[in-house]
Amino acid sequence: MLESFLTNLTSGLEEGIIVLLAGMAVVFIFLSILVASMFLMGAIVKQLNKIFPAKVFETTPGKPKLVSSGIDEVAVAIAAVLNKR
Repeated sequence: MLESFLTNLTSGLEEGIIVLLAGMAVVFIFLSILVASMFLMGAIVKQLNKIFPAKVFETTPGKPKLVSSGIDEVAVAIAAVLNKR
């Protein structure tokens, strides 16, 4: 009885280790393919950027624009709601 238990335990552990290694190999191969394809896409995009360069829009320096804090928009919204009532 003890021998059959140990045999079953040993065979179960062997199968588990085989499944573990197979799964790790599949994930490693997938990630390797993913990294290789990312490098390949990067090289393709660099070549496409040389063929079709992006347009650069230059802005002339001028008076700096004031950044609104949104208070004016809030005031207009409140006034619209009060006017509707």
